[in-house]
Amino acid sequence: MKRILTLTFLMLSFCSAFAQQEPSAKRNFKGGLLLGGVTSQISGDGLGGWDKFGMTAGAWVSVPFNDRLSATMSMKYINKGSRTKIDTLTFNMFGYYLNYVDVPLWLNYSVSKKEPGKLVINVGPSVGYLLNQKIISNGFDYVVNPPFERLDIGLDFGVAFWVTPKFSVNIMTTTSVLPTRPNPSQVNKLSYYEKGNYNQTLQLILAKGF
Repeated sequence: MKRILTLTFLMLSFCSAFAQQEPSAKRNFKGGLLLGGVTSQISGDGLGGWDKFGMTAGAWVSVPFNDRLSATMSMKYINKGSRTKIDTLTFNMFGYYLNYVDVPLWLNYSVSKKEPGKLVINVGPSVGYLLNQKIISNGFDYVVNPPFERLDIGLDFGVAFWVTPKFSVNIMTTTSVLPTRPNPSQVNKLSYYEKGNYNQTLQLILAKGF
């Protein structure tokens, strides 16, 4: 958690430096809250499918550089993991349940400048800190072995549609760029994909500005 707090401080300092370059109102911070739904999977876990559902919630802060470019940092709680489909006869299932605090830093490009109706493309790195992890199988909890790494280094890409100047709908996809867990059964030692497990999410997020 200390690493996440340190990274957050550095990101805020970075944005603050840009914001103070010019006293114009265009350089003022904007911020707000976010809430959304998440569907996720883990590449390389052998389960397949986007059958694990969860939620995400947090806060964001943004600073514009000009009419087109801006930077956004957010801190959010998010559910990740994967699971099999629930058997309709026996109700059996198996899944990895992972809870993170994610800190993404995005570069935003406004495709259109009109408000409302502004369309923005978001892309950038993210760092996730694993709060807890467990396997749930047929109603029982089990220890994950081998365990997932504490840090999840990823890449985010998404599109935001600003319905009003203070409310947006965001579609976001994320993927780990470094393995979050070693693969216990790697067949091809030269394959980067088989080297470990990688978190992947699809997120539908509602963001409200202040």
